Amino acid sequence: MSEFADATLGQYIDRQPGMRAALLHDPVQKAQIEALRQTLTMMDRALADESVPEETRRRVINRIVWGDPEGLVDVHAQMLNVRKQMLAADLPPDVARAWWEFPSAVPVRPGEEPTP
Repeated sequence: MSEFADATLGQYIDRQPGMRAALLHDPVQKAQIEALRQTLTMMDRALADESVPEETRRRVINRIVWGDPEGLVDVHAQMLNVRKQMLAADLPPDVARAWWEFPSAVPVRPGEEPTP
């Protein structure tokens, strides 16, 4: 398996709370991750044998694991960046504050407080 595919699989496992422990104790979870690992390995080897460029192979791996060719996208970070850009714009203070406090403006991770 390529380093990228291996890292992507590791990231996939880490994004699921308790998965590392489940892999040690739950044969069903272990079998599912092993099937995914084998699929990624076969796919990566087949694409390499067909001389598919590495960037295309990465996009295919991302699509298989994450459902998107760009891979795992941190929506929280994206929305926070958009909010910061909007606040940096030349908005009147009351409009900027109202926009920042609007409940659906950005998802907040559990345990985090929104910062103006």
